[in-house]
Amino acid sequence: MKRALTTLLLCLAALGARAQNDETSTRADERGFSFATTVGAGFCIDKPSSVPFSWQVLAYYHSSRRWAFGAGTGLSCYEKVLLPLYGDVKYQIGRRRKFTPHVELAAGYAFVLSGTADGGLFLNPSVGVQYRLRSRLKLQLAVGFELQKLERLKTQTDGFFHKTFEEKLAHNTISVRFGVCF
Repeated sequence: MKRALTTLLLCLAALGARAQNDETSTRADERGFSFATTVGAGFCIDKPSSVPFSWQVLAYYHSSRRWAFGAGTGLSCYEKVLLPLYGDVKYQIGRRRKFTPHVELAAGYAFVLSGTADGGLFLNPSVGVQYRLRSRLKLQLAVGFELQKLERLKTQTDGFFHKTFEEKLAHNTISVRFGVCF
């Protein structure tokens, strides 16, 4: 009887150790790096209106099941081509499923690639959903508000004067982005 009870306890202990080990490896798999690329457009809600096109590349570090921190860059095309450099924070709402919602905040600075303008603040909070294709490959769709500030030199010429002045712009846009995360 003692031998059967000892064997049963050892089997239960081995199963418990195996289950704990599987859980630990699952958590370790959720940590680490992932990458994403997105393309997007927007709907301007102010003047001067310029429909932006954007392409972004991001690298994330997943610190837990829900939190990911990263950095990104890309190209944004308003009336000028901008190069944003920003930090990004993503929070996954709920547990991972086929469709997983998330909220995201990107904030940084955008540089203008031409000499007649200066860049400015870049801010993009968004809400989105990821659709899992495979364990590491996901499609993502996000809708958000994008604020892009910049300054440019403007010239005005009439029959008597030639004026050059600095114009400060703030593009407020409802942005829609679609991409892939791997």
